[in-house]
Amino acid sequence: MKNEISILKQHEDAVVVASVGTLKEAFRQWSHEHQAELAASQEEILIDEKETLCRLHVSRSTLYRWDKVGYLVCRKRGGKNCYRLSDVERLEKGVRD
Repeated sequence: MKNEISILKQHEDAVVVASVGTLKEAFRQWSHEHQAELAASQEEILIDEKETLCRLHVSRSTLYRWDKVGYLVCRKRGGKNCYRLSDVERLEKGVRD
């Protein structure tokens, strides 16, 4: 039964019989998909300009310059300037180190 799955029906419950290799591969695939979803959701968390200014202790002109050179890219959300939380945290960590 190498990499095969059999299903035996007993009343209303289903019993699944699978090889260890099949289960390992299914878990690896699920784990990879789960981590990709987490990474994607973290990348999309945006904070507004006011919070960014407070967290980084810089001026608006500094944020503008950083956006122009690609150091901290501004994203428009509903007409407001926003920044990815992960980018701001990266800069905060760099300042502390």
